[in-house]
Amino acid sequence: MTQEALEALDLLIWLGNGTHASELAHCNQRTVSRRVQQTLATFNLKLRRVSEAWQATGDPLLLRLERQLHQRGRFLGRQALRLQAPYWSSDALFNNLPPHWISNPFSSLGSAHHCLDLLEQRVVDACLATLPERPASDDTRFACFDLFHSPIHLVTRPSARVSRITQPSRAEIGTHCHIDTFPFNPRPQKQFIRGFYDHHFRPARTRRGTRHPDTDPVYFANSLMLKALADKIDVVRVKVAVPSHYVESLVVLHEHRDEPAVAQLVELLRRQILELSRSESQLIAIH
Repeated sequence: MTQEALEALDLLIWLGNGTHASELAHCNQRTVSRRVQQTLATFNLKLRRVSEAWQATGDPLLLRLERQLHQRGRFLGRQALRLQAPYWSSDALFNNLPPHWISNPFSSLGSAHHCLDLLEQRVVDACLATLPERPASDDTRFACFDLFHSPIHLVTRPSARVSRITQPSRAEIGTHCHIDTFPFNPRPQKQFIRGFYDHHFRPARTRRGTRHPDTDPVYFANSLMLKALADKIDVVRVKVAVPSHYVESLVVLHEHRDEPAVAQLVELLRRQILELSRSESQLIAIH
């Protein structure tokens, strides 16, 4: 199996469409499609959409072994290493990645995959994980490098009624607002947001279906999200304390935790976060 053929399949699965895959593969979409079909035929697999994500179905054993071999080649510097990152980190952290690292194109549409699934399947080599995506502390498959934390803000449109209340209670917010998510929120984060909002902001009676009939949308956002949103959408903060904070971590497979390329990436990200924290006071670098 050639590096180019397997790369085409993995880029398509990772990025979700042939346009982005062809950009990173430095070829046209027709070539990507041909290489994908070649790879599927070689491993007797089929490609199908599951919850908006491309997945290869069939016996994955040979594919896993081939991906492991190709990933070893990437860590030896033969091809570029792949980093999955959320949309809001684009301008802030990825202006100057270390040599041999590439990241997903920064689209306002979030990934349909759980980033740990991409990592475990060796489709990507590292990912920036939000708190809902971060592996459990006793999950020995992965190694985590915490990068920063920041407050979580509840925001809404300037026209929302709750924005005019000086200090609304959580019950008032839960009664007169409904939670929404941004397109760029990763799928696991969207699920977490809805559960978190219901638990902390919706009174028990509201959860039983007696929500106020005319509600305004509210959203959760961290400091980097607000920075990315600044010139795209007009939101204001709701003056209420959110009982949690945001954490972002670089995650790799445990076997790669001591790779020089990983150490170089962690060092660069922490240096850039430290520099960013000098102007973004609510962004706290973790060393």
